[in-house]
Amino acid sequence: MSERVIHRTVEARDSGRVSDAKKIAQASMADLVSSQIGPDEYRIVLFADREELWDASSRRHGMPLSFRNIDLRTGAGNLSKKQPLAKAIGSSATTILDATAGLGHDAALFACMGWTTLAIERDPFIATLLAISREDARRNDDLWSRLELNLTTKCGDAIELIQNHTSDVIYLDPMFSARRKSSALPKKPAQVLQALAVAGGDTKLLAAARQKAGRVVVKRPHDGPAIEPDPTLVFSGRLVRYDVYLQQ
Repeated sequence: MSERVIHRTVEARDSGRVSDAKKIAQASMADLVSSQIGPDEYRIVLFADREELWDASSRRHGMPLSFRNIDLRTGAGNLSKKQPLAKAIGSSATTILDATAGLGHDAALFACMGWTTLAIERDPFIATLLAISREDARRNDDLWSRLELNLTTKCGDAIELIQNHTSDVIYLDPMFSARRKSSALPKKPAQVLQALAVAGGDTKLLAAARQKAGRVVVKRPHDGPAIEPDPTLVFSGRLVRYDVYLQQ
């Protein structure tokens, strides 16, 4: 069976955004098109006031490229420092390097909680989706005030980039395998990452991170194996857990 090939494209559906579409296509190594979306295709679609990711199943709307769904309350919801994710990062941290940022949801949470965050994504198309979501925050003053200085995105190989960057915490979110014991598809962002991203290299990345940072946090499925045995600390949530590796 031949490997599935995903076609990556960009389209401007507003005449005023053709120039933007050309720049995005170049940055994401995608094709600039206006044709019907094919069955093995993901398309960045630019409207006058928003950007969305479409595939063949999209009809009136695609997946928004935005962090505006983050609950910005600091004492509850997404930004509570009492949640397992924040506890795993630690109260003494000020800077975080998210080495496997993907679509950037966790990196945006870190930035909104006040941590200076560098989000690295190696795939050019996914890195562009992440950068677009960050720029969309300019349309919301409250969100942009949190992300403007606290969130930086970069496309590149994390193992190489972390060698030249110092941070208190390195965060890893390796791609989870497809859900077991269920025929239901995972949520849309997970489907996108499973289709577009190249999995693998987790052990090497963790080793490189542990050599560089005193605290490394790895996100895992709640019942999944640790990438390396015997994490120093473990913080568990309902669906995921965070393995923390502390260095001397």
